[in-house]
Amino acid sequence: MTLDRDIEYKIPGDPGNEFEPTLDDILNLKDDYMEYYEAFRHQCAEEEKYYMGKNEVPVPEGMNIDPVRPATATSLINVAADHVDISNFAIDVPLASRRATARAEKLKKFYIGCWQSIKEPVKKTAVKQAFLYGISFMKLMFKADAYPDAPKIEEYQSINEEGETILFDETLYKNDLQDFLDKRKITFPFVVKNVNPTNLIWDDSKDQINWVIEHYEHESKDMRKRYPQWASEKKDHEMANYMEYWDGEYAAGLADEQIVWGPIKHGYGFLPFFPIIPANAINFDAGPPETRYRGILKPVHSLLDAEARLMTQNEAILRQYAWRTLDFHGNRTSAQETADNYELFGATNIVLPGTDVRPSPIASPPTEILQQLSLVQGLIEEATYPNVVRGMRPTGVGSGFHTSVLAGMGRLVFQGVASGMARAIEQVNSGFAQLIENKVAGPLTVHARSESHSFDQTINPDDVKGYYENIVTLKAEAPEEREREAMLGIRLYQSDLISKYEAMRRAGINNPLEMMNQQAAEKVAFSPQAMDSQINEFMQQLGGDMQQQLGQESGANAGANLGNQFMPGQSQLQRPGEATNQRNRMDSQAQPDVFPQGLSGIDALGAALGTAPGGTQGMPSGQEVRRNQSG
Repeated sequence: MTLDRDIEYKIPGDPGNEFEPTLDDILNLKDDYMEYYEAFRHQCAEEEKYYMGKNEVPVPEGMNIDPVRPATATSLINVAADHVDISNFAIDVPLASRRATARAEKLKKFYIGCWQSIKEPVKKTAVKQAFLYGISFMKLMFKADAYPDAPKIEEYQSINEEGETILFDETLYKNDLQDFLDKRKITFPFVVKNVNPTNLIWDDSKDQINWVIEHYEHESKDMRKRYPQWASEKKDHEMANYMEYWDGEYAAGLADEQIVWGPIKHGYGFLPFFPIIPANAINFDAGPPETRYRGILKPVHSLLDAEARLMTQNEAILRQYAWRTLDFHGNRTSAQETADNYELFGATNIVLPGTDVRPSPIASPPTEILQQLSLVQGLIEEATYPNVVRGMRPTGVGSGFHTSVLAGMGRLVFQGVASGMARAIEQVNSGFAQLIENKVAGPLTVHARSESHSFDQTINPDDVKGYYENIVTLKAEAPEEREREAMLGIRLYQSDLISKYEAMRRAGINNPLEMMNQQAAEKVAFSPQAMDSQINEFMQQLGGDMQQQLGQESGANAGANLGNQFMPGQSQLQRPGEATNQRNRMDSQAQPDVFPQGLSGIDALGAALGTAPGGTQGMPSGQEVRRNQSG
């Protein structure tokens, strides 16, 4: 369908049209564009059939055989999605000035922490849909109902007899304010989800998307629970059409063409839908949607059908070969009676006179079927990507290097989706920053962990100040290629060709500056001078504590401590007579002030230093090393 651009009604969201959309405006958009995207939705439904293995495979009538549907289409999409490395994309924030290094690092760490905080497989699903449909969408939302509202001071104020405004309960206000701040620290208020493009119609202008309508079907009972104001005579089990309208400023919700919320100014500062467009068509910005957005399966539909048909034919012939039928020769009456009572396996059969039982002629699969099947599978490989990408060694290739080269060339097919995903992530990152300014309007801390890094970062609107620029690098590569890139970075750094920062970035470290600061701090903390200083300070503090607790031991008191040689915590039993000798030495020799007197003091010192089983010992790094408990 060609969209009529000469329509008279106003188009919400168009640049220069700053007005609140009416019900008629939204419904007119919906009616026109639902028809406009009808062919695209049909195309997406076809792609889903192939991916789910539900494409039609012709089988002659009367043949008792199920069609064979190979999982080729499913494998093509899944393998392609697996090769887009969404777990190791790099985020860089360009410096607005030379003094903005710390600010850029803070924003970068915040963006990384946001994506680490999103547990749902949003990125993987978006990539898979982009390969399947030729376009996919991510939607960014502010979770206002889960994010706490700050206590309003007006609710804690009253008017006294003099007409002055005072806090009637200052303690309660401070406690509620602290609870609010504490809850904000552990609440992640952003939601990023996937929206199937078959559930969307959107502004098809080529410059940018200015509005989006998201539509679904829900049971009427669910709609009434969510929107009690909805007036409908539909029964609970009947389906209702729900749709949301969004542009850069306004949003509204409709149920069966009735507004159930809005239109309201959402206050985001942007349209919260972000497309991933891999540009698999010749002209991604020209033509109707069904020609602009094409998945990787679209060119091989007929080949996938041929593969399924050939495998089904081969299966039918093999089944007949494995389970041969019988032919009954003779007059019709006796042959039919014999056939009705004949059992093929494990039975004693009576063959009537004049009837001859013979196996049916053997039918073996002709070689032409297998040859044609091999040809079809080769054409599918040429039209999508080579099987070497899946880990299958190609014939005629002798070395691992050549195999790696072929695999790398094959992965170039995936870079279009990887680049489209990178641009979408950049836009979502910009959305995170704008939500900090426009909706959070205060500090927000992300708490996130990866396998090797922590991303606890607090961001304020003052850290953003309208600066939304960021660059995302996302590659379609195998793990061994990432390792080679890391080793190359190390060699270039050792040759003084690149900086340490760049070498770390190539090695996959997302926060090189923070890592370098951590390394510098550890060098200072673990230097010989620092270690000696910490040990001396510790021994002085420990000696003073022991002197206060144990006092000076001598004479009979020292003798009483002999039993400690058999107490838990002592590393080994003393030899016979060693206790007396040791006591005499300890009593006769002057001890340093930092060293506790007597055997009990030695035991206590050993336990404190960690020589005894159990206990913890503070390390200069701030880590805590716990010894294994024994005995």
